[in-house]
Amino acid sequence: MRDNLQAYKIWAPDGARWTQWAKPVMFMDPAESLFTNLKIPEIDWIQGLEQDTMIIVDLPGPDGVTESLALARRGYRPVPLYNGVDGRVFSMAVKVGEIRKALFAGADKLAGYDISPEAPPVFMLDSNRMEVSGKQPGTFDNRWCVFPQDMPSASFLQKAGIRRVIVRSDKIRNDLAHILLRYQKEGIEIFICPERETKKISVVKPSRFRSISYRFRVIMGLTRNGAGGFGAKIPEPMDSTSGGRYYGFG
Repeated sequence: MRDNLQAYKIWAPDGARWTQWAKPVMFMDPAESLFTNLKIPEIDWIQGLEQDTMIIVDLPGPDGVTESLALARRGYRPVPLYNGVDGRVFSMAVKVGEIRKALFAGADKLAGYDISPEAPPVFMLDSNRMEVSGKQPGTFDNRWCVFPQDMPSASFLQKAGIRRVIVRSDKIRNDLAHILLRYQKEGIEIFICPERETKKISVVKPSRFRSISYRFRVIMGLTRNGAGGFGAKIPEPMDSTSGGRYYGFG
């Protein structure tokens, strides 16, 4: 079993072009109860390594990890962007435990793939990151989202030879639309692949696009963790029998 740093460095190796965007949040705690058999799917929606193509895998839970490993087997460089803390001992808003296990188990497989430092990237997201309701008392609120600075700029992509982006998902989520529309406006083509068919799309302008208040409003609705990423216990309502004190902080 690899320790935290060893596993992270496999997913974010020194010298790889896209490592600077990898998030360490899922690797902060020791690995436990890892998958013994991580099944990597066969994919047929893309034929092979396409140097001018960046892929965003926005699938639920560990499916995003296994799909990204299937693309890594083709020569793409997977980059984990998961940014929700694993609460483990709490009832979590977003179930990230299986993602974390898949990342640790997948490190061994990824270490055996021959991937160029300049290979085009696969950015990895959990489509469930914001699919739950807001802050619920007594739960561990680890909802998270991506912002434009969490991915390369259009200029950086174009300098790296990237001319199109494929989103492997059932839809374009609002936070991702803020990033993709920036790419589209700079001439990068955007495609979506819900299942097996990849089709070109025109990204719809999301609310507060390029607004200086967008990031502030989103972060105010989430729960930032002091150690990095998003996630903290939401206190229970005030108990009138406890002398005005909050309970449920753990």
